[in-house]
Formats: sequence, C-alpha cells, structure tokens
Amino acid sequence: MVSRLRFRNESGEGSSVRDVTFREWLSGLKVSGSNLLVTGEVPETTSAEFSRTLFGQGRRTRILGLLNPATPAAESYLPGSPDSPGTQIIDRRPNDRGTTATCSNVHRPMIDRQTFRSEIVSAIGVHEERNGGFEPAELRLGVDSVELLEVNDDLVSVGQFLRGLTALVRGVHGMAHYHLRVPDDDPLVEELSPLFDARIELRKRPGWAEQRWHVPELGETTHWVELS
Repeated sequence: MVSRLRFRNESGEGSSVRDVTFREWLSGLKVSGSNLLVTGEVPETTSAEFSRTLFGQGRRTRILGLLNPATPAAESYLPGSPDSPGTQIIDRRPNDRGTTATCSNVHRPMIDRQTFRSEIVSAIGVHEERNGGFEPAELRLGVDSVELLEVNDDLVSVGQFLRGLTALVRGVHGMAHYHLRVPDDDPLVEELSPLFDARIELRKRPGWAEQRWHVPELGETTHWVELS
C-alpha cells in the first residue's frame, strides 16, 4: 500500500524526495504511535475492507470497537478469526441491529461514551500486562463509527473522549484508526482532524474503492489509489 501512494503535486526532481519523506514519516508513526481518522461516506463493507489492511498481518494485539448498528459482522473488519488470541471485540451496537444510523440525532442510537471508553482502556491494559508491554505498532485499535459519539452537538465531550484515547494509544506506541463515516468536507471532519496524525479519505467508485491520505505535518495530500 505504502509503495503505491504518491503526493498529488509531485513533479520533477523534488518528487522522489517527497516520496522518501512520506515513507519515513509512516515508518516514524509505527515507532512513535499513531492515530488515523478515516473519512468518507462509503458502504460499511468498504470500511471493513480497509480496516483489515490497517489491522495488519502477523502477531498483533487487535481491539475492535463497534458502535454502528449498520456495520457488518465483526469478523469482516479483521484479517483473521475474531477468536484468535490477542483479538478482542468491544461491541456496543444496539441490540436492535435493524436500526439505521443516520446523520439525524433523532435516529441515532444512544451511545454510553464513558462505558465504551472504559472497556477499550481496560482491554488495552489487560493485553499490555499479559504481553509484558507492547512492541511498536503491536497494538492495533479500530473504532467504527465516530460520528455516533456526537449527540446533541456535544463536540466538546467527543473531543475529550478522542483526545484521551489517542493519547493512550500513543503512550503504548500503538496504531489506531477511527472511522468517521461522513463526507471529507463535512464540518465534523474539520473539527476533529487536529486530534489525529493524518486523515485517510475513502471513496467508492463503480467496481472498486479508493483511498488518499491527507498529511498536515508534511503539508501534502496523496493521489487516489485503489484499496488493496
């Protein structure tokens, strides 16, 4: 995936320099810990496909937090079995899975943010103790869908929730991704983006899906490339 990503304004002699910088930046995130915001009004199956990539292969501790009643089965987000050692699912989806989550607060399921956060924090702590600590990028956390945490325009509480969680992930040098299932130009994206290291925008095309990265630290955006 990394080798196929190129900045949009690459040209001439400077393009290779920027590509190296981008790869070095990604490598640095794996060492220091990272939090990525995944945007785009795409089908749940597309989000699940991309999550499988971000959760990584090999020996990992994978924690998946689910909020959206419209999401597919948990195993569709994971590269392996949900029953694998080191994999934990925190499912706070309403029992009525027929509920449709929309942008209207009237139709949104009520999410207990504090309970959801406590369960994630507890899961990270249990696995960290069991493993005797985490190697860089060993912990992988995925959360779907962040937009359901915002009720009655309570952005302050949502920001506090995310700020605490992103700090925890960085503290153990983990890698986390958070699906915000709204268009990339939605005001909510602008409000929350500063809390994250980068933003990955998804879009669905006829027959395939694509991604591009927005990297504020480098002041760059990549070309669109097909999900793989």
